[in-house]
Amino acid sequence: MRQEVTVIFHPLNRVAQVPVGTNLLSALRCAGIMIESICGGKGECGKCRVIIDSGDYTEQKLSHKSRLSPAERDAGYRLACEITIAGAMEVTIPVESRVEHAQILCGLFGECDCGGINPSVVRYPLEIRSDPVMPFQKPSIRLVGYTGPRPVIPVRIYETITGQETRMEAVITRTNGYPEILDLMEADEGKPLLGLALDLGTTTIACAIVDLETDIVLAEATTLNTQITYGEEVITRIGFTRKDGGLFVLQEAAVKSINAVIDSVTESAGVQREEVLEICIGGNTVMTHLVAGLDPAYLELADAAVFRTPIICKAAGLGIRIHPEAYCYCLPNVSRFVGGDAVGGVLISGLHCSFEISLFIDLGTNGEIIIGNRDWIASVSCASGPAFEGAGISSGMRAMRGAIERIRIDPGTGLAMIRVIGGTRPRGICGSGLIDLVTGMFQAGILDFKGKFTTHPRVRMSPGGAEYVVVGAEESATGRDIVITQDDMDYFMDSKAALSGGIGVLLKKYRLSVWDIREIHLAGAFGAFVDIGNTVAFGIIPSFPNAVIHPVGNTSLKGAYAALISVDKRREAERIAQMMVYIDLLVDTDFIEEYTAALFIPGREEFFPVIPGERRELELGEERNISKSR
Repeated sequence: MRQEVTVIFHPLNRVAQVPVGTNLLSALRCAGIMIESICGGKGECGKCRVIIDSGDYTEQKLSHKSRLSPAERDAGYRLACEITIAGAMEVTIPVESRVEHAQILCGLFGECDCGGINPSVVRYPLEIRSDPVMPFQKPSIRLVGYTGPRPVIPVRIYETITGQETRMEAVITRTNGYPEILDLMEADEGKPLLGLALDLGTTTIACAIVDLETDIVLAEATTLNTQITYGEEVITRIGFTRKDGGLFVLQEAAVKSINAVIDSVTESAGVQREEVLEICIGGNTVMTHLVAGLDPAYLELADAAVFRTPIICKAAGLGIRIHPEAYCYCLPNVSRFVGGDAVGGVLISGLHCSFEISLFIDLGTNGEIIIGNRDWIASVSCASGPAFEGAGISSGMRAMRGAIERIRIDPGTGLAMIRVIGGTRPRGICGSGLIDLVTGMFQAGILDFKGKFTTHPRVRMSPGGAEYVVVGAEESATGRDIVITQDDMDYFMDSKAALSGGIGVLLKKYRLSVWDIREIHLAGAFGAFVDIGNTVAFGIIPSFPNAVIHPVGNTSLKGAYAALISVDKRREAERIAQMMVYIDLLVDTDFIEEYTAALFIPGREEFFPVIPGERRELELGEERNISKSR
């Protein structure tokens, strides 16, 4: 048995007892500390920076490319994934590595019209009759007002019913395809029937607790998915499951996050978690596989056939701590990268009911693009999401306190004006800020039409190549310059081309032009926080002159909510999953052509018949939160 040592993490004052030989990133995970780790511990992203204050350790380089400068190494900086613990240690987690105070989109309050209430979980009064002529015969049980197949009655409930003298109600679920009595409630108790709608994202989790009989949302809560430290992207997570016990570790991490957000939302609603009688989950294909404990390895293969039926199982079997007999219903997936969250988006947007052709775009960690109307639906997915969430960019970060969320570039001087989430000193740039930044740089002549830096006076040369300084070291929270480099721009252009190219493939396959699209639904933070004018001006999405743009919020959560309160919506979601065509861009020959054309700003000429003009000035009320960088 290996000797155990103590590792102290500052400034969080967390302590971990781990065996000698443990990787420091693993120790951070054991201590429950959320730290940036986009690559999942391969030494490639350079995000898991820590400062070694003291202790014994060994260091093994995992990547040929150095992610730390000599000055940073002199200051004690190391990458946690490259450190093996050899003795007791004290470690400081710098502000740029911490994952905290994330800006997570939730918001079901006030927009919960799903066309009627018809939940899977319902209740009926019980009527128990004994035959006075044959007192030894078992009493008959009747559900007043119930019609349909005879429900399954578990033995323990049957025995409780027959032994009761008070008026009771039976709680019935139809989730598993056949009616089943879940529990009994006293008729005069007046307790509501409760359910949970949950968006299980790769990065974040949002949850709402709902009264199933009134469709009223009692409370909402959000948290980060603790799987983050195992890798930012779903492909990295799939790779982690190939390790011994990896699938169990990720399943446990997802369930731990779900249980944490359930604790929070039930406390806000003033109810007990055991009162929750059902949970509906919207998530991408990989996340629903992981939470259900299904091996996702086959999802790495192009054109992998994915079952399109919903995952239904007992919540307790997954480790989700609600009513012990409650069911978990996951919205059905379509393909390896178009999952139940996207199906929920179509369900909520109404794309599948419209005579007009609509486009649905959801840019999370992965990007899903869906086009169609009531007669047909087609979809693609692209790996463009991380860049639009600040991942993979040297000074990028997720949207949380300290992230620069808005940027305006003075076209005359090239100087940056910024707004920071939380009004603090900036730590980095999140996705909405990046889109503002690249658009502003292009309009100011700092970038050319290929996304390359020009000889503009604001561009400087560093050992790594050309870069633009957004915020100087003296004004940043990290003590380092916040910059965007040419490597960052190349990565961002690649992501822009992937998204725009994906849209181009759908338009080309179905012989449509940008003039044919009448409705655009933008889901998630992309629709809520990003400047759409800048998005079009830079060529991230084409210009659709005849379309009305609808930011539709967290459609994964809304889709889960709709499926929670309506069996009809559940069947509708299952029909959407069955009818949706999926085009795998990895093996599609048109994608290369469209992708290549989109590597320019804005892109293919016919996609941009109208380009937004100069972006609007920031509202006066916003200026107080904006500082000028030097």
